[in-house]
Amino acid sequence: MTFLVITFISYGTCAQSVIVNADGTHSTVIDNGTTKTIVNADGTHSTVIDNGTTKTIVNADGTHSTVIDNGTTKTIVNADGAHSTVIDNGTTKTIVNADGTHSTVIDNGTTMTIVNPNGSHSTVKKKKRKNHR
Repeated sequence: MTFLVITFISYGTCAQSVIVNADGTHSTVIDNGTTKTIVNADGTHSTVIDNGTTKTIVNADGTHSTVIDNGTTKTIVNADGAHSTVIDNGTTKTIVNADGTHSTVIDNGTTMTIVNPNGSHSTVKKKKRKNHR
């Protein structure tokens, strides 16, 4: 789930998003520009480091994942070596998960809805950016 969220986070300074997970728990994403901190629902933290067309994800357990941006497609190399692909169709994105299942992300403007392979839904509520100088 974290990988889905990370892929679709808006980039800017000092923005915050709230993720409503399928099980009803909440996670928070704090955008600090080239790094983002994800406070997971269980209190653990993950970090995303933006290196341009590649992003490094330091997972809460210390493992690393990589997101490679190829334009309208992104490849996620998970810590276990499995790969997922994100296909950007504008306001709808299709995720081909490592196990071959599909997820869909629908951008509704102020929120994004993630439809998981089992039919459950998660919602990401986007908040406005604050410019701090």
